[in-house]
Amino acid sequence: MLNCWMSKKLSKGWMAVVLVGAMGSSVLPQTVSPALGQSQVAQRQVSAIEPITIDGRLDSSSTVLEQDGSYYNTHTFKGVEGQMVQIDLMSDEFDAYLVLQDPRGNWLIQDDDGGDNTNARVILTIPGSGTYTIMANSSVSGETGNYTITVQPTTAEAVAQAELLEEAASLNQQVIQLYQEGRYRAAIPLAERALELRETVLGENHSDVATSLNNLALLYESLSDYAVAEPLYQRSIQIGEITLGENHPSVAIRLNNLAFLYQVQGNYAAAEPLYQRAIQIWETALGETHPEVATTLNNLASLYQDQGNYADAEPLFQRSLQIRETVLGETHPDVANSLNNLALLYQDMGNYAAAEPLLQRSLQIRETVLGETHLDVATGLNNLASLYLHQGNYAAAEPLLRRSLAIWETALGDNHPNVAIGLNNLASLYRAQGNYAAAEPLLQRSLQIEETALGETHPEVATTLNNLALLYQDMGNY
Repeated sequence: MLNCWMSKKLSKGWMAVVLVGAMGSSVLPQTVSPALGQSQVAQRQVSAIEPITIDGRLDSSSTVLEQDGSYYNTHTFKGVEGQMVQIDLMSDEFDAYLVLQDPRGNWLIQDDDGGDNTNARVILTIPGSGTYTIMANSSVSGETGNYTITVQPTTAEAVAQAELLEEAASLNQQVIQLYQEGRYRAAIPLAERALELRETVLGENHSDVATSLNNLALLYESLSDYAVAEPLYQRSIQIGEITLGENHPSVAIRLNNLAFLYQVQGNYAAAEPLYQRAIQIWETALGETHPEVATTLNNLASLYQDQGNYADAEPLFQRSLQIRETVLGETHPDVANSLNNLALLYQDMGNYAAAEPLLQRSLQIRETVLGETHLDVATGLNNLASLYLHQGNYAAAEPLLRRSLAIWETALGDNHPNVAIGLNNLASLYRAQGNYAAAEPLLQRSLQIEETALGETHPEVATTLNNLALLYQDMGNY
């Protein structure tokens, strides 16, 4: 029997290949209330808002945002329904992030780099009279520095352009949702429209355009259309370097994404310096023990792992784990990710005794912190089952694979690519047991899902075709 059955592990979930949120960050939730139409504003004859200037400083005396540990201050102003307003948050010392809350405390609109350079700007028509709150925040946790806020009247033309950008932001949120559902092809036209709107309003070299390019590239990469994805990533990086500076954290994220693209293509020589540069940016900007440093250390370690360079991979995985345990705590989900990744390295090295307790601890953290039906729990179950499969412990592997598959089907739907992975892995168990009748329909369903979701020429389709062929060979069906 040929020993080239391909068991599918999920791509390492800690890979920082991210769809960036609507305004360049996915840290904060967004609810955008519709602005009043231009004709309504004209009919109401609303007086323009009086210009306001506020100076402040982010530092350790500021409030800490629970979601990401960044500092923020709040400032208020009176708004009248129908007023057309531009709000700018400007700083030469940190990457500005602005959130506007309505009189009821709801987040109305937010922005990262809508102003010049790394400054933030929002333009809107005030939807109702009352006291509005400006949150002066930074894009990256730990950043400090002086800032200036200006609130001033703006024009109907500027509001109309802002509404187009809100449309682009809404499209981008839909793209993120479709991406998470594995519906990459359905997301592409929405991502292209968002890019078109941003280029039209902001120009071709704006940082929000770079965000759209990054997201579109990720969609094509997910479909293994690397030739299309690569120039999109490259242009995104180039814009970021021009508008934000070569050592900005956003540039580090995009360098990481391009590096991962090269890694999955086996172009390790191109990937390595990009990961190394990303690490250098994070260490310089945030310090050597920041969680973002840990993430990129993980990614560089995975590159060495793919090359079979376990000696260089292991200390990077270990350093990443140490940073996360120290900074985030021993039960943080990111610690679970590091434990998982170090375990997979040991599994590749054939050191199953070292891998098993790490995978078990990783799974325990995820179940406790995230809940027993979380998608990361499904990944942990799948990976622990894979270890047991390698050890020939089929009785231990089967319930884990079944539970993992059930979580994916419930959370993502029956036709998600992750479901196809789960079906493939369960089929591999049955094949190893000689239960060909149980394995065949699972592989056929896996193949159908992948051909529909990813396209007939995707590498995952090739893997499943290979596995189905090997099954038929084992059955004597040449």
